[in-house]
Amino acid sequence: MQDSNVQTCKDRLDIIISQEKSNFSKWQLAQKRGLAICTSIESIKTRALESRESSRNLKEKEEILYPKDLTQHIEKLNIILTIFKDITKHAEESLRQLIKLGKLVGNMDKNFYQSWPMSQYINFFDQLYSSYNKENKIKQRVACELPHCMNRSDLIRCTTAWEYPQYIDEWTSLMFAFLEEENKNKT
Repeated sequence: MQDSNVQTCKDRLDIIISQEKSNFSKWQLAQKRGLAICTSIESIKTRALESRESSRNLKEKEEILYPKDLTQHIEKLNIILTIFKDITKHAEESLRQLIKLGKLVGNMDKNFYQSWPMSQYINFFDQLYSSYNKENKIKQRVACELPHCMNRSDLIRCTTAWEYPQYIDEWTSLMFAFLEEENKNKT
């Protein structure tokens, strides 16, 4: 009975790993697309701020600060945010499933494939979920603040916060490389 539980666990683990690798790729693509959108918003707002300086009319100043072409970029950035939110939720669900799989196997120290025990997979996915969650909050804040920035330095700060992620970074890529290596030669 224990062997069938282990095999069931391995099969489910393979599915979870495959989905999370795919989601990580989607995150990276969304990150790049989001940066392009943020850069466009920064450019639009920079032009708007420069135009505002030369305007004398108060109503005209308000229209200048929020040009019509800004709206479509904000909407696109909001779509990117939903991608991040969905990936974060999926990572949380994967973590929950792994914890339950660990209970099914009964021994969290049993090695799967090469050297990782179930506890190591759970630790990896816990760190991944935590990183996604923290980075998602930063992206939400940037998307909220960027269109309303009133000076060039705030625009640069927001775009830079998007461009250089604090939690989903080279370390995360390295951890996925370790995961890939661990599961390369399945036995």
